Amino acid sequence: MANRHAAPHRKQKSKRKERPLLGTALMLCFCTLAFVFAGFLWQEALRTSTQVPERQTGSDDDFRPQVGDPPYRVAIDAGHGGSDPGARGVVEEKDVTAATASALLQWLEQDSNYIPLQTRESFDATATPAERAAAARAQAPQLLLSVHANSAANGSTAAGFECYPSVPGRTWHAESFYFARLLASGMQAAGASLRGRGGVRYIYYLENDQKQLVESTHTEVRAERSFTLLEDVDCPAVLAEQCFVTSAEDVERFGSEEGCRKVARIYYEAVCAYFGTQPLPE
Repeated sequence: MANRHAAPHRKQKSKRKERPLLGTALMLCFCTLAFVFAGFLWQEALRTSTQVPERQTGSDDDFRPQVGDPPYRVAIDAGHGGSDPGARGVVEEKDVTAATASALLQWLEQDSNYIPLQTRESFDATATPAERAAAARAQAPQLLLSVHANSAANGSTAAGFECYPSVPGRTWHAESFYFARLLASGMQAAGASLRGRGGVRYIYYLENDQKQLVESTHTEVRAERSFTLLEDVDCPAVLAEQCFVTSAEDVERFGSEEGCRKVARIYYEAVCAYFGTQPLPE
């Protein structure tokens, strides 16, 4: 009798030994999976951290500048001038910038919402970008637009509009980018082709004083300086290249006497949109 009861008793002990072994195996399997998953997450984090961040389309659509109450102080800078002709082609850049800036200042002078400011007394006066930036800053503007025209190498058919806001990382970057998009949108509506990503780009000066163009989708903060008129005025600022002086068609549309008046109106309406005022009728 005693022998018949011993066998079942030993089988029960054997089953109790199998349970902890099964639990250990499951635990090892779980730990292995967790280790593999953690490694995947680490590699993904490393990969994304080395990628150049891109601007999220919707984030800028929600931005609106805080502008206060009118009248608003707006500085208009005519690029080049005096003994500095700027780019040369079908016309000289300084003539395009002077005509456009003059017409734009007239619109602002007629509008009681604005106090127009200039970066020099006369468009015929020669002044460096640093001098013009200092003159603008001394007048405490709330917005600055530097008017320019572009050029291309001989034989190039380059044409179109592009503009350069204060670069990422600067105090007034968001406001400058917002204004730049308004300018580009207005020019596109008038029939201008937009260069780059939506007509808005960044410029940086490298150690050898060479300019590096970067599309506005790249939002990393960089130490290199951009245009002096953007860096040294302490307000939202954009430099606009309204046409190519080396393109006869581009000049006819946006660099001739009539074309400059058209662009001045577009710039004026962009200023009004930035500050939220109603433009004067044409």
